[in-house]
Amino acid sequence: MSLALWQGITSGAEDDCYISTMLRLVLGLLKGAVVGGALGFAALKLGVGGGAAAFVTYALIGGLVGMLCGKPPWRQDTFWTSALKGIGGLIVGALLYWGGSKLLGGIHLSLPASLGAPPDRSIAELPIILGPLVGALWGAFIEVDDGGGTGAAAEKSKAKPGA
Repeated sequence: MSLALWQGITSGAEDDCYISTMLRLVLGLLKGAVVGGALGFAALKLGVGGGAAAFVTYALIGGLVGMLCGKPPWRQDTFWTSALKGIGGLIVGALLYWGGSKLLGGIHLSLPASLGAPPDRSIAELPIILGPLVGALWGAFIEVDDGGGTGAAAEKSKAKPGA
């Protein structure tokens, strides 16, 4: 009976594709959370809580995550690929902050007080909390979308020039 449970449901050829995608997803979550956390911590220390400064902060988080996640800028074919991901990240970061401030505007946590944040702020006014969330969401999307995987298809097409 344990032998039947040990056998896989799918073939081994498809498993590599899912593992690669899941690895990219986790990598994008981690990269985005680290960048968002670092910029969120800096914004917290600068006293950013809301308003135009918060939109700029989250736009910078989105832009930097967009440039660093997926294929790194030094491995892209052109500079413009990373630049467009960064410009798109500026817009997405600001929009994610706007959505987060509408959804999470009234929720207060006591945990950020241990990080040096004032305890009377909502989650939307704490870049140390919302920054990693915005970075992780955008980083996961970019990493899965632009993470590669086209190299195998390109190698296949180069391998058969006459066929």
